[in-house]
Amino acid sequence: MTTVLAIPTGPAILSFIGLALGVVVLVLVVLLFNRVVGPALEIRRYAKDILTAGLAIARNVDGVDELERTRELSAKVPQLGAAYGERLGRGSA
Repeated sequence: MTTVLAIPTGPAILSFIGLALGVVVLVLVVLLFNRVVGPALEIRRYAKDILTAGLAIARNVDGVDELERTRELSAKVPQLGAAYGERLGRGSA
């Protein structure tokens, strides 16, 4: 009596060799994938740090426009002080 699922020895051995090679290739692919993904994730972290630092710098330089106005006002202080001094001098005389 013959079995329906019987496989000759030659093709069975070749099948197992093919499966073993497939497992080796799969392991190689996983290792190479991890070697690529690791540095890619590190680059992503660095890019996130750079973005955070850039946004912090942008927040710190938001007041530059106000600095120009402060400079203009401070340049006028000596003139205003002199005018105030003259008025005080005239008012008391």
